[in-house]
Amino acid sequence: MPRSLPDILPLKPHLRRTVWGGRRLGERFGKDLPQDAPVGESFEVSALPGAESVVRSGPLAGRGLARLAEEFGQALVGASVRARYGDQFPLLIKLVDAADDLSIQVHPDDGYARREGLGALGKTEAWYVLDSGGARIVLGLQEGVDRPGLERALAAGRAEEAVRYRPVEDADVVLLPAGTVHALCGGVMVYEVQQASDLTFRLHDYGRPGLDGRPRELHLERAMEAIDFEAPAPEPRPAPPPGPDGEVLVEADAFRLTLFGGGPRLLGSEVFAAVTVVAGAARLGDVSLAAGDSALVPANRQVAVRPQDPSLQYLVAEPVC
Repeated sequence: MPRSLPDILPLKPHLRRTVWGGRRLGERFGKDLPQDAPVGESFEVSALPGAESVVRSGPLAGRGLARLAEEFGQALVGASVRARYGDQFPLLIKLVDAADDLSIQVHPDDGYARREGLGALGKTEAWYVLDSGGARIVLGLQEGVDRPGLERALAAGRAEEAVRYRPVEDADVVLLPAGTVHALCGGVMVYEVQQASDLTFRLHDYGRPGLDGRPRELHLERAMEAIDFEAPAPEPRPAPPPGPDGEVLVEADAFRLTLFGGGPRLLGSEVFAAVTVVAGAARLGDVSLAAGDSALVPANRQVAVRPQDPSLQYLVAEPVC
């Protein structure tokens, strides 16, 4: 193991085939997609087993993020992150291409995940819309729909009548607290930051088969237990243009998401920063990042960001402790 971490860890993503995925991650961001396979998700910054991102260049090239978090501990993630999460890397960053509708689903909160022995983390997430495709998303339940009402709608095959659809535009922001019924619909592409959990409970999947040709599993009982029927449904909101110091788009219990524009600056804090370029190009220290590229800046480092394109915009996700 090297004595110290580099100031920047450029990452190579894990690509996940999905029944609802498409080809735009390759067309827009140059991802190396498998031939003739629908790819829905690019795990940009991930320590999830089986979906891990790896360092793509530098002295740690080829090393997986989970192992690095284990080996370097607070030198990578920061003392406060280490104290709260131990060896677990707490965030997951994805680019998501919904060529078709995703299942109508819900994610549990931390308490439910722990009570049920499903892991330490539930899943609150947030989306930044990269391409709306003129489409819409599922965002919460229709007013007055309670658990019995939702169960009746699902049993009658009328799931779409029980949920709220909302149009989205490019650069909209959506915060999805755990317990929120939701789905991306066909045509939408997003950047997604979430807690590092893969817990998804499906309520409705249109009766379609999975990639293996068999119907995909539903999780109705767990979903009903995980839904927060009392919480108000969230709404999409347009992201303001980033000012000189960036624009905080989301401040959640587990993460903060900030949008930056094209001015040069120093980036870094006492916790790690996950950087994803969504437009233009930049030099992050001595590493070049094009649109769709991601890198990790370890805790307690300061790295110079230098625009390489006037259209540069990038998102920075940091854990909140």
